[in-house]
Amino acid sequence: MGNYTSYLEDMTYDIFEAEDYLEELKKAEELFRTFDKALDTFITNHGYVGDLLNVDEKVSFITCKLKEAGVPVPRNIKKWYSEHKRIERKTAFQLSFAFGLQVDEVNDFLRRVCLTRGFDCHDVEEVVYFFALKNRLSYADAMDILSKVIIVKPDRMVKEDIIYTEYIAEELDDIKTAEELILYLNENVDKFGYNNATSYEIIRSIWNEISKEDGIALREKKLLYVAFDKDINEEQVEKNTDKKRKERKRIDDSLWEIYLQILGLSGSYADGIYKDRSIKFILKDNELLHPLAEDSFPDRDGLNKILNGEHVSYERVRKLLILLVFYKFWANKALGSNHYEAGYGDADRCISTINDNLVDAGYPLLYPGNPYDFIVFVAVNADNPLMAFREYMQEMFYNKMDSSGNPITQE
Repeated sequence: MGNYTSYLEDMTYDIFEAEDYLEELKKAEELFRTFDKALDTFITNHGYVGDLLNVDEKVSFITCKLKEAGVPVPRNIKKWYSEHKRIERKTAFQLSFAFGLQVDEVNDFLRRVCLTRGFDCHDVEEVVYFFALKNRLSYADAMDILSKVIIVKPDRMVKEDIIYTEYIAEELDDIKTAEELILYLNENVDKFGYNNATSYEIIRSIWNEISKEDGIALREKKLLYVAFDKDINEEQVEKNTDKKRKERKRIDDSLWEIYLQILGLSGSYADGIYKDRSIKFILKDNELLHPLAEDSFPDRDGLNKILNGEHVSYERVRKLLILLVFYKFWANKALGSNHYEAGYGDADRCISTINDNLVDAGYPLLYPGNPYDFIVFVAVNADNPLMAFREYMQEMFYNKMDSSGNPITQE
C-alpha cells in the first residue's frame, strides 16, 4: 500500500476523535488526489524521470508512449493537468496499451487512478481489451478484432436468463486465439447488452431484508431510531405540523421513508425535502462532501430503478450497494445489542462484509483514496458507526439551511 493510501487510511481512525471533526473532514477533502496527481504517480512508476511540475514535459512523455504503441493520442491531454479533467473509460484502456500493462495492472490503474471498476465482461469492447492485454496483443490487434464483432452496449437489465460475469470469464479463459474470440462474441450476442446483474440481485435481497414487514428498518424505527427532530424550534413545529403531516401523507412513499431513515434524515426537520423526494440540493456544492463523493451518491430514484430492473450507471450501483450493506450490518448489530455502539472487531467485520459483497458483484474493494469510500471508513471507525454516519448527513443538511433555520429548497 502506498504512502498516500496509508496516510488516508490512518486519518479515518482519528477524525471523529477530533474536537472539531467537521473541520478535519474538510481538511481531508483537500488531500484527495485529482486525476492528474494520481497520473503523476503512475507515470513516475512507469518510466517518467522528468520534472513533475513541467506539464508540457509530462504531456510529451504520455504522447510519445501512445504513439510508440500505435494508440491514437487523445485530444486535450494538457487539460488533464490544467483543468484536472478526468478521462473517459476508453482512454484508460488506451493508456493501458500504451504503457504495456498486464491485466492486474489495468485493474489497479482503473481502481486507484481512475477510481472506477475493473474490466466489465458484459461489455464487448472491454472483453476484447481484456483478451488483447492478457495475450500481449497490440492496440491495433484489438481494433482489428473489434471491427469483426457485433458491438452491443450494456444499456439494459434483464430479469430472466441472466448470464453471470463469472460464467463469461470462465468461457473466455478457454479462448486462445483472436479467431475463436470473434466467433464466440458473434455467436453469443445475447450474453451481452446488460451488466450489474449480480449487484442488482444483492441490492434487491438486502432491500427486502431492510424494507419487508417487520424488517430491519421497521424494527429499528420501533425500538431505537430517533427521528431527525432534535433542537427544532417547538413553536415552528406547532405551526407547521398539520400542514406538513398532510403533505407527507399525500406523497408518502415507504421506499423514500426508509431511505431517509437509513441516512438519519427522516423526521420533522426533513419536511422541506418531501416535495421532490430528493436530497440532491443538500449534496450539491456542500463543503462537507467531495465532488467525487457527490457524484452518483445513493438516491431514491436510483434505488427505485434498480428494484425495477432499469439500467443505471456502475458508480450509482456500487455506492448504493455499499450504503445498504453498511446499514444492514450496523442496524442488525444495534437490534441485537439494543444500542448503536460498536464492539471489538466490528469495524473490520463490517469492512470485510462490504468488500465480500463488492467482490461478488465484480466491483473494486473499498479504497480510502476514493472520497465516497473514505466517508464509509471514517464512519466504520467511529465508536457508534451508524450514528456517526447519520450525524454527518445531518451536518450536511444544516449546511443547506437558511438564516431562519429553514431548509434551503430547490428553485
